[in-house]
Amino acid sequence: MKVLAALAISASTLLAVVSADMLQINNPTDGTDWKTDVPNFVGWTGNCASMGLDAKTVKVDLVNGPSTAVRYVATLGTLDCSGSNTRADMTVPSTVASGEYSIVIRTAPQQSYTNTFKITNPSQPAPPSNNPSSPSNPEAAAPASPTSGSSASKHSSQALAALAGTAAMAFYLL
Repeated sequence: MKVLAALAISASTLLAVVSADMLQINNPTDGTDWKTDVPNFVGWTGNCASMGLDAKTVKVDLVNGPSTAVRYVATLGTLDCSGSNTRADMTVPSTVASGEYSIVIRTAPQQSYTNTFKITNPSQPAPPSNNPSSPSNPEAAAPASPTSGSSASKHSSQALAALAGTAAMAFYLL
């Protein structure tokens, strides 16, 4: 009976660690085409309630570039991921050129990234591929976007460490 109780505690700890404040973004996705100067929506599952009051105004930034050198382009606004909200409208400013971009939602302790998607601005076509556009705020460069595998691997190893620690503590107390 004590073993079952220890396993139940371990499982609940594992779930808490794995779901810690990382939103799973389901819009925009690869193949999405946003337009400038009109509302587009960011959709997600999960929440970041453990961020406290900060969860009501989480910053949403537009970035571009390869995952090893992501560059800040613009802040699109904020969203409230503190509870049951799963959607927020964002408008891409007309100063953003057409091209491939990603969004980073600045949740803590780990930021949430979208896949690359397209933005179309009729007044600013995409620059030639050999001359990438410069970011409007180079000092605010975002850290490199983790790949899905590395993020999942990091969460898995943290979860396993938490599970092992909880199980060891439970057996010690038995």
